[in-house]
Amino acid sequence: MMELIAILAALFATPVHAGEPSRFRDCADCPELLVIAPGAFVLGSDSERAAFGPAVSVDIPEPFAISVTETTFDQYQACIDAGACDGAGSDHGWGRGRRPVINVSWDDANAYAAWLSAATGHRYRLPSEAEWEFAARAGTQTRYPWGDAVGRGRANCRTCGSPPWGGDRTAPVASFPPEPSGLFDMLGNVSEWVADCWVPTHANHTGTNAAVEEGSNADCAKRVVKGGDWYYVAALATPAARQGNAATVASYTIGFRVLREIAP
Repeated sequence: MMELIAILAALFATPVHAGEPSRFRDCADCPELLVIAPGAFVLGSDSERAAFGPAVSVDIPEPFAISVTETTFDQYQACIDAGACDGAGSDHGWGRGRRPVINVSWDDANAYAAWLSAATGHRYRLPSEAEWEFAARAGTQTRYPWGDAVGRGRANCRTCGSPPWGGDRTAPVASFPPEPSGLFDMLGNVSEWVADCWVPTHANHTGTNAAVEEGSNADCAKRVVKGGDWYYVAALATPAARQGNAATVASYTIGFRVLREIAP
């Protein structure tokens, strides 16, 4: 297992293109992005809940860039101001600004990505479950990217040991240290919509970075959310953790981040 983890870490660390910045943004109102190099990893877990497995080897053949933080109210407001997104839902009295946008449906998240695509000329979209988990794991295969114990002060969830946060409300993005990938809040704070239709397990996974679409026991009225959130316990705030929610749901526990494709 240690040899496998070392190989995965090396793959993850492979440079994308010489001289290309690893962090950038396409416009003033665009999210900051982190480039994720291609590689291979093990999706899911055989030692957590049944829905999180079975573990399957997945190939990520191309680099991509992903939001450094969850999409914030301020970032989403730019899409509203442009007339491309519906008004943001309630902030639940917690404040907006740099807090993650909440009460947005899967369709709302896709509308935001479509607006970014039109505004920048680059393709933005929701990550697939495989792409999201690859970025979250950052070459690790432990329960959490920082080790097998949740520890303290790492994430905002009900049992993550991070007062004053946990079981109460969202925190402003990047309130906690970055994960090994350099991304913030992949685990906890808000659960994040990804592109995939819901399937009960990874039993029929293709081993590619493609999102699960129609077929293969997929329920496309529901979509996968990843990462856990402020309301739920640490067992649901692991890279492997996954739940299905109706695509129409707009919840105070769910937000999203976007992926930006990198042209060959």
